[in-house]
Amino acid sequence: MHVFQLYINGHSPNSIEAVDTLLKICRENLNGNYQLDIIDIQKEPDKAEEAGIIAIPTLIRIAPTPVNRIIGALNVRSRVLAGLGIPSMHK
Repeated sequence: MHVFQLYINGHSPNSIEAVDTLLKICRENLNGNYQLDIIDIQKEPDKAEEAGIIAIPTLIRIAPTPVNRIIGALNVRSRVLAGLGIPSMHK
């Protein structure tokens, strides 16, 4: 099971794009074997502080270990896949 936390800032264009990109990657490459928690720092600033979030969007892979972070724009699909260690199902 892949477990992710995605920290976003409301409905900003970067946040919307990050959610869309990550959902597409998960649906196409993880066959439903994932959990995605989306944390809006405007609504839950304490969670962002606890996680040490310094930039938005930030994606944290909790499982499988090791924990990994991708900070900044998530619009480059190949970068996200590589950063998460997920092989692409689409060549």
